[in-house]
Amino acid sequence: MEFTVGDMAIRTEGTDGDDRAIEFLVAPRGGAGGEGAGWAEEAHFAIHREHDQGWEVARLSIDPLSGSVPIAAVEWAMEFAREYL
Repeated sequence: MEFTVGDMAIRTEGTDGDDRAIEFLVAPRGGAGGEGAGWAEEAHFAIHREHDQGWEVARLSIDPLSGSVPIAAVEWAMEFAREYL
């Protein structure tokens, strides 16, 4: 699924087999180097949560080869994950 959030395009890349993690790809709307986006690289990150545990122990993983991840993308992804995980 792909969503437009402000000047970002956020796409869910997949989940693990037990629905304990969701991977996201975020890029400036219109692709990397999008005009006026204020950032130029796409980034991959994931939110992980164990079924028996609360959100206090949820984790964020950022692909080390990714560009920086906008905080607004992480905030949006957390709200999405709260509904799905």
